[in-house]
Amino acid sequence: MFRRKTRTGLHPLPSYLPVFIAVAFILILSAAAPAASLPGTGDDTGKTVIYRDTWGIPHIYAPTVEAGAYAMGWTQAEDRPHELLKNFLRGIGEIAKVEGSASMPSDLAMHLWNNYEVSKENAHRVRGDVRRMQQAFVQGVNDYYEAHPEDVPEWWGNRKIDEFMVTAFGRLFLYNWSIEQAFADLERGGIEPGVAPIEHGSNQLAISPARSAEGAAILIIDPHLSWWGLTRFWEFRIHAGELRGSGVTLPGFPNIGLGHNDHVAWAMTTGGPDTADVYELTLNADDPTKYLYDGEWRQMTSREIGIEIKGAGVRKFNVYESHYGPVIAMKDGKAYAARIAYADIVQAGEAWLYLNFAKDYRGTIEAAATLQLYPQNVMVADTSGNIYYQRVGRVPRRPVGFDWSRPVNGSTSATEWKGFHPASDHVQILNPKQGYMQNCNVPPDVMMVNSPLTLDKTPPYIYGDMIYGPLNGWTNQRGARAVELLQADDSVTAQEAISYILDVRPAGVDNWLAILKQADSKAGEKYRSNPLYAAGLKDLMSWNGELRRDSTAALKYYYWRKQLFADYGSDPFAAQVASEVDNLLALVGKPQPPAEFDDEQLDAVLSSFAYAMVALHSDLGSLDTKYGDVFRVGRDDVSWPLGGGGDESLGLVTLRSVEYGPERKDHTRWGRAGQTSTQVVVLSKPIKSWTALPIGESDRPESPHYRDQAEKLFSERKLKPTWYAPEELAEHIESRTVLDKAPSSSPK
Repeated sequence: MFRRKTRTGLHPLPSYLPVFIAVAFILILSAAAPAASLPGTGDDTGKTVIYRDTWGIPHIYAPTVEAGAYAMGWTQAEDRPHELLKNFLRGIGEIAKVEGSASMPSDLAMHLWNNYEVSKENAHRVRGDVRRMQQAFVQGVNDYYEAHPEDVPEWWGNRKIDEFMVTAFGRLFLYNWSIEQAFADLERGGIEPGVAPIEHGSNQLAISPARSAEGAAILIIDPHLSWWGLTRFWEFRIHAGELRGSGVTLPGFPNIGLGHNDHVAWAMTTGGPDTADVYELTLNADDPTKYLYDGEWRQMTSREIGIEIKGAGVRKFNVYESHYGPVIAMKDGKAYAARIAYADIVQAGEAWLYLNFAKDYRGTIEAAATLQLYPQNVMVADTSGNIYYQRVGRVPRRPVGFDWSRPVNGSTSATEWKGFHPASDHVQILNPKQGYMQNCNVPPDVMMVNSPLTLDKTPPYIYGDMIYGPLNGWTNQRGARAVELLQADDSVTAQEAISYILDVRPAGVDNWLAILKQADSKAGEKYRSNPLYAAGLKDLMSWNGELRRDSTAALKYYYWRKQLFADYGSDPFAAQVASEVDNLLALVGKPQPPAEFDDEQLDAVLSSFAYAMVALHSDLGSLDTKYGDVFRVGRDDVSWPLGGGGDESLGLVTLRSVEYGPERKDHTRWGRAGQTSTQVVVLSKPIKSWTALPIGESDRPESPHYRDQAEKLFSERKLKPTWYAPEELAEHIESRTVLDKAPSSSPK
């Protein structure tokens, strides 16, 4: 037996004789933990038990860290049987054979940097305790599929998962940021990389005890990624030996990726130092496989890559490699080689070990010191009342005098890296005097009002990468709104923290409404005879500015901004207008001159609004249609109304960030990315936390947890309590599973 399970929605009992049913029911009840016992105690003491709560979230109780890792592997396979295996294929560069040609660039990148081979060849560099966790995790995955062969898709075959696949998947997800930085350097050099940028973003907010009504620090963890595929987070709690915590991870990782333990909570958002460069190589005209280096010709190596593509057979690529790294482009007798700081790095698990077992914020400093963390903003809070921030990454020491944001001359040793900066060189701060900080993918200088983290204090390539634009002096709607809320509140409650991260008010909306009112007062007379214009204007002028699902005005605002973009979006003037009207920097303590517009510009604003009301009525048949009638959250053919926005081009981005898919035939737009695993953590003793996923925990259509959170939490703008403590969980247990085969000691 691999497991004993009581009460589950996954495998319905067959129909037996009534008497046998009664006997079976008694046996099932007797297998459950005694009513007086808390999870992990009584008859379950020393066992590896998975308790699922009423949201289907697994709470793992195990005697050792390795037994907990084993249970993580088992439950990830149980909840996400196909996506877990796809993630391993993504890591080793074989996903195109399942998903088709759209995934070929991902496979090619994995082969360019020999992802799977590097993972195997460097396994000896992984710390023993980290490796034992990975091995136990892999054993749990393999044992699950052995016990449930019906969950193994045909395209996987009979192969076994190995620990190197875990490392390879980690390298894929974590170090893709560095690869993307290299392609961005290439593009800034005037060469189209031919690779679509990865869509990612996040929010993080930290509040000190001095500004917290809870008497403890508060951390808000809010990654924004796709709700499907590679970045579909999996939620869990774990109490396994010294590994205790709550949070989320990606199927394929045996760690708490983002979340908290008993002492510390940690968040990450995209935005970090520059960890990659592109070198321009001068090729030999007579033999373009050679490149100039310090006055001599060096020979490039070459190898053939074969990528199997679903429905298209095997596509072969001939890849050239310089001592800097693989060649990613050629043009006009030049080759361009990408060098990333993580080319041979396999020890990311060590950094997460420090995070998962941290006793206070200093565990984050230890994690950053490994130089294994990818370029990110890391923000933490602990039960001692500290809040801490570091902009982490493995940052090369670069010679001065070169523009490292573009391809640099690779024909000379003068541009060679000189090792790596220690984490002590990174941008960081402990307990800022403001009592709060946020980083919603913004530069450090706007993380709080009067931020001391300015560009003049560190080399530019440590301060940030230009993948988002200038290194400083700007913000976005999420960052501006976060500062606006935090700066105004010196006594934040847990419920207020939840409301802030689910806030649906776009920063700058009041200024747009003021412009509309001004335009109507100057030029509205010629439009007022149109009842659609008059009704639409009246609704907007009484609107509170929030993109709530039940708001009719919010939908009118969307149609107006959409029409403005359609009418003037390609005009450089439009970007200037949007910037001046939003005036986002004023919200982070950097006042800007007020926007001033002439009569022609005001008339253009009004004309677009009038046409937008006609379009709204034409599309939906009524001006009384609500925002949530168009914007939806759902799965398959079932959806629910949703509030919040994420369309940057229309100025509709809110802290409740949602990227909506294209308009459907019925004019609805369904969420597909954005807030993917929001967590609010109060660092009290004991810790209290709340979470939500956008869809549900399970990938099984027959499960009640296939889309329950979409309906009951995400649509409602709510978070659920984590029931992290056994006393909390005891009243909310849906099922109990004992894993008999889990290792009681470390696997060899």
